[in-house]
This record gives sequence, C-alpha cells and structure tokens, in this order.
Amino acid sequence: MVFRFFLFIAIVLWSGQLSARTIVNVGLTSIQPPLVFSGSEERGLIYDVLAALNEHQDAYAFTPSLVPAKRLLANHQTDDFHLIAYNDVLWGWGQRGGKPSVNLTNGKDLFFQLKGTAQKKGATAQIGAVMGFHYAFSDFNAEKLGSMPNVSLVSDESGVLKLVEFGRVDKGVASEAFLNWISVSEPEIYAKLEIFADHPDHTYNRQFVVFPYAPITVEQLNIYLRGLKASGVLGEIYAKYGIEIPDF
Repeated sequence: MVFRFFLFIAIVLWSGQLSARTIVNVGLTSIQPPLVFSGSEERGLIYDVLAALNEHQDAYAFTPSLVPAKRLLANHQTDDFHLIAYNDVLWGWGQRGGKPSVNLTNGKDLFFQLKGTAQKKGATAQIGAVMGFHYAFSDFNAEKLGSMPNVSLVSDESGVLKLVEFGRVDKGVASEAFLNWISVSEPEIYAKLEIFADHPDHTYNRQFVVFPYAPITVEQLNIYLRGLKASGVLGEIYAKYGIEIPDF
C-alpha cells in the first residue's frame, strides 16, 4: 500500500514536470530513411535526437509531427510548428523567416549502380529517382524530372535501390545518408554497389530551422545540440544509422 502511494506521488510529480515544460512543435517533412522510417511509430534518427533533447533538459518538450513539406511551406506563418527538423534553410525556409541551427548533416545526393555494370552517361542512362525530389540533373525542377524519358520514378529511396538491385535502371540517385544506412542495415546489398561519391548530383546541409515565433531561440537550441554531442549521446545515435556527425 505504501509502495503504491509513493508510486502515485512519483507519477504525479513526473506528469507535473512534463506539463511545466514549454511545448516546441517540430515539423518533419517526409518519410526518408534513416531520418524518418515511420511517423506513426516514431522511428528514425530524428525521433531519436528529439527524444535525447527531451531527456537531457527539462525546460522544453520537443513534440514531432510528420507533415508534408508543401503544407509546412504554405502554413509557415501559423504557430502550429516552431521548428522544421533536418531540412536545409536554403530550401525555402530562409525566405519565410527561418534561421538554421548548427549543421547536423553534410549531405550529398549520389549516383550509384551495381558493381560490374558498364557506366552509361547522359540521356542514354536510365536513372532511378524519387518522385517530387529536386535534383541538379533535372535543374532542381520536380515537374521536369517527371517528364524526363530516361528517368524512372518511385516513392522513396528504398524503391530507387530496388530498381538498381533488380536491373530495372542503369543507375540510381540517393542521399549519402540513405546509402550509409544501407551499409549498416544491409551490408550484403551495400557491397554490391558502386557509388560515385566524388561526383555528387549536388550537396547540401541539414539543420533544425527555427521560426521567429518559436518559444526557443536558435542559440539555446544550439547549446542543447552541442551538449548532446559533447556527452557522446549524439554520436551513439548517429553511429546506429551509419552517419558521421559534422564538426560544430
């Protein structure tokens, strides 16, 4: 009976501590392994980082929601979302008042093919890519991408990998983060790939983008992120997904 009483008190105190935190609504823009595997199950690197942020400070509660990027871009003036997770501020967020945190990944979109495949160039190569994504080879124009006769489109980068693996296309294009994830999750498949790391389609960075009306400042968020890195927590999360932490 005494144990139950103290357990009840502990739960009440814990609940009160959570409710005392300031809510920070975080927008996630797409299912894109390893950053996001599932919105309903909240699986992926971003969810792990947000959980670590919640665990290592008690002033804010970072609350994730998976919402399409187009909706977030259209509704940026509302206070439904305070941060955008792991996007590049240059992807339209800066002109909407967003400010970047420290860089959390140094990204590349890389071409890859099966080892032993003769490399084709230009319009003769059939390329696997993700519908709606913006690539340099299509002038960062999603509509142009959809009309290119030598491009086969799928819904995600896992689909691109399958196109290459089963010989449906000559080569694919995927983020370095995704390919690094394959190196640790499916090493036997990764070993079959020839990746053209020295000739990326394009490069970019990913940060938390903080809007002016957010209850947390960029400076405070960076303090928390640097703390996670210094403690080794961020390194453990990144290593699980095969990703290196940038210098910051």
